[in-house]
Amino acid sequence: MKKILFVSLLFTSTAFANLHLAPPDFDTKTGRAIFVDFKTAKYDITYNVLWKKTKVKSTIKFFSDKEGSPVFDLIPNPKNVKIDGNPVSVLDEVLPDGTPIRKLDAVVSQGEHTLEMESSFSENVRYNLFSKTVSSAFWIRDLKNRMFLEQYVPSNFEFDQYQIKLNLKFAGTKKAKQDIYTNGKVVSTSPNSFEVTFPEYFTVSCPYLHITPKGQKKRIDFTYKSIDGRSLPVTVYTSWWSTPKKFKNEAEKIFKELEADYGPWGHDGLVAYETFPGTGGMEHAAATQTSLAALDHEMLHSYFAKGVMPANGNSGWIDEAIASWRDYGYQRKPLPVFAGSNLGKGSAYKRNTDSRAYALGREFMAYLDYRFQDMGGLKAFLRGYFQAYKHTVITQEHFKNNLEFFSGLDLTEAFNTYIWGENSPESKDLGVEEETHKALTDSERQLIL
Repeated sequence: MKKILFVSLLFTSTAFANLHLAPPDFDTKTGRAIFVDFKTAKYDITYNVLWKKTKVKSTIKFFSDKEGSPVFDLIPNPKNVKIDGNPVSVLDEVLPDGTPIRKLDAVVSQGEHTLEMESSFSENVRYNLFSKTVSSAFWIRDLKNRMFLEQYVPSNFEFDQYQIKLNLKFAGTKKAKQDIYTNGKVVSTSPNSFEVTFPEYFTVSCPYLHITPKGQKKRIDFTYKSIDGRSLPVTVYTSWWSTPKKFKNEAEKIFKELEADYGPWGHDGLVAYETFPGTGGMEHAAATQTSLAALDHEMLHSYFAKGVMPANGNSGWIDEAIASWRDYGYQRKPLPVFAGSNLGKGSAYKRNTDSRAYALGREFMAYLDYRFQDMGGLKAFLRGYFQAYKHTVITQEHFKNNLEFFSGLDLTEAFNTYIWGENSPESKDLGVEEETHKALTDSERQLIL
């Protein structure tokens, strides 16, 4: 613990200055593409309940540490783009690994800049003309490319942390008849508008927003007493086919388990939405849409995934490995059941988590627990690691270095074999997403809106 906390003191002096975690800049036919550091992002989102249109005006302040053409991402097409007040075009570009992104057709100097643009989105949005209401959700997916905030608004990549503010306006009605479920702070600014502010430590996979017609969902609001004395506000809610009471009881049980294992809850509360039985869920920071059976898995992710957060897709296996290791009873094994894999050996630009992280990852965690048994086991390390690096972004190399610092062991051979090695035949057989965390289909996502 003391060793990990000592390293933390060195790390936190540069909290949220994350450009050192960005992938390498790269050359394109239209100039040098550079990654930049978003400082704030303000999105003015208008839901027009008469026209059934969703419009966004974005204002992003960012810092560039060098001259070049900034990259960002947005799946809907941007328009009326300006950089420091000057009109600029946006180019469709690809990362060196072939993943589509956006790049400004302009060269910026070192320093702070302001990016403005307009866009719209239709993903996870449904309008009801009769009631003049909207259902909308900022749901994400980490096993697929380009399914974080870029589905809805212009955003940076996972390495970055910045404050996000949403100004929500419901046009076409004098008074919004909406409930807003979110892990941000909500303030009503007029009868038909709201301001939602998310914490500065959030990344593009953290914000949770679910807008529903008022009273449509069944909910329970209560407080949970954390082991550190805080009274944490909790909201659990369900659709018509279920009751939130079971969700409340299960959430309280899981809070007690996780706080006993890893320390005080690392966020200001919890929002949990129950979806279909037999499916999995998706974690946000202190928020989740999930089946009842997967609630424990998703709440653990508020420690590892959305408490200690991966900087990229190559590091995403860590949190799924930890959660799956817990799901299977924290097993301890002298060797993994596979001889090798390249689980974390993808491109430096990889943005999604390898689906093999569940099975291969938990085997690797069980192996580490075996090697750490004389030091209190892997859970002792993870407790200290969370407390030291809560609300920060980490890489798999950082994880390895801290494992070694804690244990005094050289884990280079283990990582080179099981994480950065070559795929053994059995690693392919184990390389599927867990059936208990099956993703919702498009039609299911529409039903739960």
